[in-house]
Amino acid sequence: MASSEKILQKSIGCRVKSARDAKGWTQDDLARGLGLKDRQSVSDIENGKRALKPEELVALSDILDREVEFFIDPFSVAGEAAFSWRAATEAPEESLKEFELRAGQWIGLLRWLRRQSGGKINPFKYSLRLNVKSTFEEAIASAERMVEALDLGKQPAERLVECVENSLDIPILFIDPVDIPQDCAISGAACNLPDLGVILVNRKEPEGRRFFDIAHELFHALTWDAMKPKHREPNEPEAPGRRDRVEQLADNFAAGLLMPEAALDQLIDSRYIRDIQHLADVAAQLKVSLASLAWRLFNLKRIDKATCEALLKQKHQPLSHPSIPKRYSRSFVSLLYEAIDKGRLSARKAAKALGMSLPMLSDLFIEHSMEAPFEL
Repeated sequence: MASSEKILQKSIGCRVKSARDAKGWTQDDLARGLGLKDRQSVSDIENGKRALKPEELVALSDILDREVEFFIDPFSVAGEAAFSWRAATEAPEESLKEFELRAGQWIGLLRWLRRQSGGKINPFKYSLRLNVKSTFEEAIASAERMVEALDLGKQPAERLVECVENSLDIPILFIDPVDIPQDCAISGAACNLPDLGVILVNRKEPEGRRFFDIAHELFHALTWDAMKPKHREPNEPEAPGRRDRVEQLADNFAAGLLMPEAALDQLIDSRYIRDIQHLADVAAQLKVSLASLAWRLFNLKRIDKATCEALLKQKHQPLSHPSIPKRYSRSFVSLLYEAIDKGRLSARKAAKALGMSLPMLSDLFIEHSMEAPFEL
C-alpha cells in the first residue's frame, strides 16, 4: 500500500472513532450496526489496519449520522487533532466548538499542503524536559536556554515567529475568530496532531498580548505529551497563582522566553528602575505588556510592590510596531499558491476549506503580495 493511502486509511479510522464516540456507541455497537462479526473488525478500521469497503462507508454515514464527506475529506483533522484554547469566559461554548471545526479545516489544509510539497517533519523535536512537577524556576530556565539556543538576542519577540516556524517546525497561523462575538474573545490555541503541532493566534490582539500568547502556546506545543493542557482556559489577565499548574508553568515559560534576565540587564537602567516611563519603554522594546513586565520584575525582586502596582495601573504603553499581522502566514499562503499553481489543488476546494469565496481567496494572495494563481 502506498504511503499516502496508509495515511488516508489511518485518518479515516480516526474519524470513525470520533463519530462513534460522539454517538456514545461502543465498538460492539458499531460492529452490530455494520453487520461485522466482532469488535476486532471495528478496532482494525479505527486503527487504520483495515480499509473500509464502499458499502461500509455508506452504512457508516447512515448509522453515525455523518456525511460521507466527513470520513473522506482530505483536510479533516476530526478524531486526530486536540486543541487547547485561551478564550474569554463569556465566549459561548457552542461558538467555540463551531470555530474549532473551522480552525480544524485550516490546519488540515496546512498539513495536506506540507505533505504535497514533500516537506518532512523535523525528526529532532525540541524537548523542554519538563513535567507537571517541575518548578516555575525550571520552566523559566528552560525558556532562557531556548533564547540562547535559537539566538533570539536581547529582544526575543523580534525573531520568535521566524525561529518557531523554521527551527522548531511549529507553524504559527494568525487568525480572525470569525464565529466568536467579540474580536478578542479568543486569544489563541495550541493544536496537537500525531505528526504536527500548530499555534493559532488572534491577529487582532494587542501586540504585547499576541507575543505572550505565542510563547504560552509554544510551551503547550512542546510539552503536550508530558502534561496535556485543558481544552479551554480563560484568557483574562490574571495575577500569578490563580490558574492551574500547567497554565502557570506556561506563563512562567512565556515570561522567561520574552523577558530573559540577560535582556533585562541590557535594557533596564538600574538608576531608573522605579521610573514608570523608562519601564514602559523597555516593555515596548520587548513587545510585552506592562503587566507582564511588572510581574516578571516583581518576581525577580527587582522592583518593590509599590512600583509593581503602579505599572499594573498603567493602561497604555507605546508600541514599536502596532500593525496587525497578515492572515495565516507567509509560508502557509506560499504553499497554497504553489498547490493551486501546479494543479495539485483547485482554487474552489482551497476556498471552501478556508471558508472563503474565490474573490476572498484572491484577496488573501494580494494581502501577501502575490498574484492569485487562478482567474475569477
